[in-house]
Amino acid sequence: MEPSDAGSPFDRLSPELIFFIFDHLNLESLKAVSLTCHRLEEMFADYSARRFVLSSRKKTNRKEDLPPLRNVLETMEEAVTLLQRTKRAYRRFHLDVRCHPKPSSLDDMQAAHDKLLATRLIQQLVVLKLDLGYELHKIAVKLSGVVTKMESLQVLYIGHEATDNPYPFSQLSLVNRSLQKLLLSNVWPGRIDCPKMGSLNVSVLEIDLGSIIGKQYVQHGGQEPYWKLKQLSELVIQTLSKHRSLSLLVRTNSTYGSQFYRQLTQLTILQVHPLLVTDETLQAIGETCVQLERLSLSYLRMINPASFHHLSNLTNLRHLAIKDSNKMLSFAGFRMPLLERLELGDATQIDWPSLAQFASIECLLIRCDSSQLNGLCDLFAERMRRLHTLWLKCYSYSDRPRYRELAAALPKLPALETLVLETSVYSNCFIFLKTIEPMLRLTRLIICSFPSRRHDIGQQVATLLPNVPNIEIRDLHDVYEVRKSLKFVTMD
Repeated sequence: MEPSDAGSPFDRLSPELIFFIFDHLNLESLKAVSLTCHRLEEMFADYSARRFVLSSRKKTNRKEDLPPLRNVLETMEEAVTLLQRTKRAYRRFHLDVRCHPKPSSLDDMQAAHDKLLATRLIQQLVVLKLDLGYELHKIAVKLSGVVTKMESLQVLYIGHEATDNPYPFSQLSLVNRSLQKLLLSNVWPGRIDCPKMGSLNVSVLEIDLGSIIGKQYVQHGGQEPYWKLKQLSELVIQTLSKHRSLSLLVRTNSTYGSQFYRQLTQLTILQVHPLLVTDETLQAIGETCVQLERLSLSYLRMINPASFHHLSNLTNLRHLAIKDSNKMLSFAGFRMPLLERLELGDATQIDWPSLAQFASIECLLIRCDSSQLNGLCDLFAERMRRLHTLWLKCYSYSDRPRYRELAAALPKLPALETLVLETSVYSNCFIFLKTIEPMLRLTRLIICSFPSRRHDIGQQVATLLPNVPNIEIRDLHDVYEVRKSLKFVTMD
C-alpha cells in the first residue's frame, strides 16, 4: 500500500495536534496511519525520529555476555554509515560499546569513537546516552569538545565500567548551554558548567559526592570553580558500595558535606542513598533547602535526636522517605500541610502520636513490628482519612492478638484502595487476612513474599477476600518493580 496523493482531512491539522494523536497510538497503528498520505508519512518520519531512540545497544547487559571488541567495532561502523546517509533528524541516540577489549586494540576503539562523534547527527541530538567500556575514559577530551558544540542537547547520560581508578574521566569537561539533565554512572568529570542544568543524578562507586564537591565551596569562599550546581532543582546521589555493612558505608564529612547542601537553595527534589546522614547534614538541609518537595534519605545516624527536628522547616514537602534511623523519629512540631507520601522503611522507632497531625497523607509505607501495633492502630483510627495506598512490612506474626487488632483497624481507613503486604512467608499473610473485615473501597491487594506454594495462593486469598477484584501474588525479588509502579522510593 502506497501513501495517497489525494487531499486528506489531516492537512488542516497542526503538526502539534497530529503528534499528540500519535502519542496515543501503538507502533503498528502508527505505521498504518503513515501510509494514509504523503504528509502523514513525512510527519511520522519526523515524529519517530524525535520520539524513538536510535540505539546500538546489545540485547544483554550482563558483563559475562559482553561481545568481543571486533563485534562492537563493526556495530559502530554500521552506525556511522547509517548516520551519514539517513535523512531522518534523529533526536535520541544510545551508544552501547561495552565489550572485552584487548589493551592493544584500544587505539582502534578510540578511532571508532572519533569517527562516530564527528557525524552530523551528533550535533542535532536532544538525548545522548553513552555506555562506555573498560579504559574508554581516554576519549574524555574528544567527548568534551563534542558536548560543548551540541546546541540542542537536553539530556546526557554517561555510564562507565567501574575500575580501580576512583576518579575516572577527570579530564572530562562538560560545558553546554542547553543541557537540562545530566546522569553519571562511575564517571567523575573534572568540570561541569551547564547553566540550564536543573537535574543531576550521580552514581559512583564508594565516593561521597557531598564531601568532595563541598570542599570546593570551603576552599573557594562559596565559589564553584569545578562543578557549578547552585542552580539545581533535583539532585540524586547514589553511592554504589560493595559492602552491605552500615559501618562500612561512606559517612559524609561534617564540614564539607554540610557546606555542599548549604549552597543548594533551589532544590525541590533530593535523594541521598545510601550515605550515612549526620546531624550536621540534617541541619544544613533543613535550614537551606527550604523549597524541597521530595526528600529521600537512607540512613540517619544522629548523635542528638533533636537534629531530626531541623526538617520541620520543610513546609513544602510532599514526599518524605527515610529508610533507617538510629534514634526515635518524632514529628512533634512539624509543619508539613502538603505531605502526601511518607515512607519510613526500617526506621522502627517512631513516635506514633506525632504522626496523627498529618491528615494530608495519601500513601504510607511502614514496617510494623508487634511492639508498634498499638500506636499504628490508634493512628489509623484518628486522622488518616485520605490514605488510599498502604504498604505494610510485617515479618513476624508471633503476637497474633495484636495483629488481629491491626486487621480490625484497617476498615477504619475510609479511602483505602491499595494494600501491600510484604512478609517472609505466605502463611503469615493468611493469619492476617483471615481476620480482616470487609473494606468496601479496597480494589487492589498485593502480597510480596518468598514463594512456597504460589500455584494456589492467589485462589486462596481470593476466597478470603471475595470483594477485592485485583489480587497480585509477587515474589520479594519483584519488590523493586512493585515499588516503582506505586511511585515509592526504591532504597533497598
